[in-house]
Amino acid sequence: MSNQSPTSETVPALEVENIFKNFGAIEVLKGISVTAKEHDVISILGSSGSGKSTFLRCINLLEIPTSGSVRVKGELIEMKKLRNGENAPANRKQVDRIRSKLAMVFQQFNLWSHMTVIQNVCEAPVHVLKVPKKEAKEHAQSVLERVGLYDRKDYYPAHLSGGQQQRAAIARALAMNPDLMLFDEPTSALDPELVGEVLRVMRSLAEDGTTMLVVTHEMGFAREVSNRVMFLHQGRVEEDGLPSEVFDHPKSARFKEFLSGSLK
Repeated sequence: MSNQSPTSETVPALEVENIFKNFGAIEVLKGISVTAKEHDVISILGSSGSGKSTFLRCINLLEIPTSGSVRVKGELIEMKKLRNGENAPANRKQVDRIRSKLAMVFQQFNLWSHMTVIQNVCEAPVHVLKVPKKEAKEHAQSVLERVGLYDRKDYYPAHLSGGQQQRAAIARALAMNPDLMLFDEPTSALDPELVGEVLRVMRSLAEDGTTMLVVTHEMGFAREVSNRVMFLHQGRVEEDGLPSEVFDHPKSARFKEFLSGSLK
């Protein structure tokens, strides 16, 4: 057995172990684990209320897990027990630092309406990462080019379509140079004709090797772009594997029902 210390190539981008999450007496997550290696694209499927979004939010501590652990690039996010028995982050600075490397793209675009697209994209690098404004602007222009929005850089969000707003939100996430991108149903708030432009950007990110966890209802994306698919049902992982295995030879009766459209 080798005594060499793990390199950045061997340390997973993300290790989530045995996450439970309760809201009062309601147990929403019941022991979910996932490991994402560098360049993985993992699609997370499930019907409404299965715990998908809550799981994603537990990874970057927008929700505090009731129990379980999260490691980002090998670093454990430290937790402590409060007097009331609930968990809380032990080190807020650590959380802020790690969260800056876990970019999240939401269902609703969450752009600042009083800022132009390029101002939205520059804001966090300047104020969180302390990047000089000129450098941040140059980088913002390059990521806007990447998502096909350079010509809209001086527009305000209200003057963009939903698909353009979501692409601006993706550019804002990319501007942080994240280690991992978390997508929470990024196309669910879009009109059907606008879904494709967002999925094209996400496909290009996957082709470029971006590590991604994607909560989605887009079966084509999950099958064609992911290298792994997880199906959650009532807070548990019911199916997990390669897209070809999961879609063509599902083991879980619940996932079969989901694919046939009877589990909404």
